[in-house]
Amino acid sequence: RNEVEDHVKDLKKFFGSQRKEMPGKTKADVLKEIWAELPKWTGKTVPALDEEMLAELAAEPAVIEEEKAALNWGTAEVLYKSEAIDSFGQKYLLGVYENREDAKKAFVAWNKEYETAREDMKDEMQQWGKQAQAMMDADVDAQERIQK
Repeated sequence: RNEVEDHVKDLKKFFGSQRKEMPGKTKADVLKEIWAELPKWTGKTVPALDEEMLAELAAEPAVIEEEKAALNWGTAEVLYKSEAIDSFGQKYLLGVYENREDAKKAFVAWNKEYETAREDMKDEMQQWGKQAQAMMDADVDAQERIQK
């Protein structure tokens, strides 16, 4: 049990370190830092980094805000899962959130969209029914065959 707890703490520490602010740093800067540390850990020299790749990575920030929020599963003490089940029994995972309010907001937004789509489908089915009835009413030969 202590091993598991220690492992959990290590993982939380690792993922917590991913949430650090790095203003002005790019992915190229982070890669250069890792590349500088690598020989210390492996005891071997590493080849030079490709300048073209570094130029591409220099265009990207080290921390992307959308990705930063996605790390909550590795750092939060408690998470809340928001899921929905439609009338056919199909389950939908709406997201994993750090608090109940966000999970509830996600469900309310999904449910509103679901109800709107349901009403639209009902209207479409009524229109289709009317069109089908109009086609049958227009086909006199089919009506006579049905009555026989």
